[in-house]
Amino acid sequence: MTVASFQGSPSQQELADEVYRLMTTQGSLFAIDAPIRQSLDNLADYLAGKYQRGRDEIAADIDAALQANEGIFAREETERGVLYVTSRQGAYVPRSDADTHSFRQRLHEPENPLPIDDISVVVSTSRPAITTVEPVFISDYWQVQAGMAPLHLVPSIDALGQMSTAPAAPVAAEDVAAAPELVIAEPEPVAAEPVAEPDLVIAEPEPVIAEPEPVIAEPEPVVAEPEPVVAEPEPVIAEPEPVVAEPEPVVAKPEPVVAKPPRQIPSDRNTVITLAEGLSIDLRRPIADILAEQGERLEQILSERIDQDPLRRIVSFGRSYYPEASVVNLGKNDLRKIRDYILERNEPLSDTEIIADLYYHNPRQADYEGFRFSLNYRLHREKDFEFVGVEGARLWSTKGLPAISGKRVKAAEMGQITSYLVEGYDNSLEGQSAESISKSGTLTRLLTFFEWEYGVLPFDASITALVPTPMLPDQRSAMLRFESPQHYTSYLVEVRYPTGNRGGWLQGLEEFFREHLVPGAMITIARGSEPNLFTISYEEAAETEDRLLTLDEKKNKFSFANLTYFCAVDADQVPSQSRYGKLKNLKSLPMGERRKSEVVLEHIIEVMGEQVGSRSEPRYSISMDDLLLSYNVLRPGSRNLLEHLLENGEAFSADEANAGRYTFTPPQSEGGASADEPEDSGEGEDLQPARRRFGRYTDDDE
Repeated sequence: MTVASFQGSPSQQELADEVYRLMTTQGSLFAIDAPIRQSLDNLADYLAGKYQRGRDEIAADIDAALQANEGIFAREETERGVLYVTSRQGAYVPRSDADTHSFRQRLHEPENPLPIDDISVVVSTSRPAITTVEPVFISDYWQVQAGMAPLHLVPSIDALGQMSTAPAAPVAAEDVAAAPELVIAEPEPVAAEPVAEPDLVIAEPEPVIAEPEPVIAEPEPVVAEPEPVVAEPEPVIAEPEPVVAEPEPVVAKPEPVVAKPPRQIPSDRNTVITLAEGLSIDLRRPIADILAEQGERLEQILSERIDQDPLRRIVSFGRSYYPEASVVNLGKNDLRKIRDYILERNEPLSDTEIIADLYYHNPRQADYEGFRFSLNYRLHREKDFEFVGVEGARLWSTKGLPAISGKRVKAAEMGQITSYLVEGYDNSLEGQSAESISKSGTLTRLLTFFEWEYGVLPFDASITALVPTPMLPDQRSAMLRFESPQHYTSYLVEVRYPTGNRGGWLQGLEEFFREHLVPGAMITIARGSEPNLFTISYEEAAETEDRLLTLDEKKNKFSFANLTYFCAVDADQVPSQSRYGKLKNLKSLPMGERRKSEVVLEHIIEVMGEQVGSRSEPRYSISMDDLLLSYNVLRPGSRNLLEHLLENGEAFSADEANAGRYTFTPPQSEGGASADEPEDSGEGEDLQPARRRFGRYTDDDE
């Protein structure tokens, strides 16, 4: 019974439907027409606690809703209060105790007895031929109806409750001939004169014995008649010979009949259906082929049709759909309990953990999947909860949980820094295709200084092919767990998906990078046994000690420090002092400045480039490899991004004499000096303009 089966306003229909389901659940073991009673007080107490409403208010709503559906709920007023009665089949119909099927009245004293012309109407006399007559008792009532015994001779019960019987009258011979069994069936003469009665039975049944003689003689021709039947089978047996021979063409005929139907089906029946969206589907094709070709389109059409339903009879969570009427409601107490439990565990939790730990449900229960869908659907509609899971691992976070990484990089700033990935300057698939990454489930990449320092990885095309996609359309992030099999540790990593013109990234690996790796190391990320589980590893090498670039957060400046590492690295990509000593002169620009790609590029070329001009007309030259490494010290960037900036910048040009090198000419002011350079700083000629532009540095650390 659905909500539409009830009367009243929409709220009264929903309330009546819920009360009906409560009462039928209470009487689930009752007979289908048995009454199920429940008091108005009990219903009000239960629903008031469930919906957190006043008891009197909800009692009035229940009474009004059930009275509007009096065809299903019967109202009774008793000493205990108001009771409502229903049954599993709907309205309760009381049973009638009237005895309308009396065996005595039906068989012995019918209201309209059959007309009896002969006693054979009541008792059949067709019996096999026997030599003795067996007595058959016939009720006195039928004897009176047949006119075979006077009414005053029928046994009666006197006032004292004793049975009295009048003496039996003599029976005529014609009556005996008409109903021989009736005469023998009278038990009273047999009981009164047991010795004399057999004489009567033997003497008088002579006509009875004489009459059956023709009956016994009549079977003789019946027995004799089969003789020709026995003799006739000879031609009968001989006749089947042509019958056996005839089926041969009959068996041969079905062969073309069986072959014809497949050729007639296409002309008689149209198997192509066309949807309103213009999609045509041939139902003769295998289902697997149809889904492989049009599965996504069919899923999209189904989702659109469900969303267009004004009654919202079917609700969805991700790719799961469920009837809205069957969704379990979660009250404020449930939501508060779930939120407190997530905060107690201090990390996002999966829906299966919440159900098992708080509601003690297990997957073997029949209502498990329905309750799981209800939990996810209700939490998704609450502002205090955020879905951070993926398909196959549905995780929930809530307000108050600590951030996965520190506050060194804000989400808004990081989204703008990695925006080059969504602008078409991503070349992360040059060394490994997306198909191979998705098929093998592994990814190998180089670790840059910015990634090592802040524990982030840009969400480029290579990582997109490895990690799961968002499960919900409005999902901003997801939580993954990275395990290190080399160190038996695990880390909670947050994936920030790209949105609009903002790029995405992964954060939460700062501790792992700083403890076990250095910039220039090769790392491998692989999928685990669960959709949200990954492993991160690196190739181990002999102990190596070198002076590498570091960032001093307190002084907000770069410097070189002695570091010891045990991982395999690409020597050309390690920011060591022996090869890239000028990196310490880079200014640790604030994140707001690092978002500007052109500003960072100019600063890097002025610091890391080789001076090929004069003091009055400075020019700097730098190779693409050195520029790419230095650029990734301040912010992530790709080779395609740098090539785009160099080709479209007016101050940049390719060095025709040296392939792979670029020159930069700072813009000049009207006085002849660079636009950002002071007129006379009093410094020596060997001081680079970049120092005067971005601040003075010393070589104390060298």
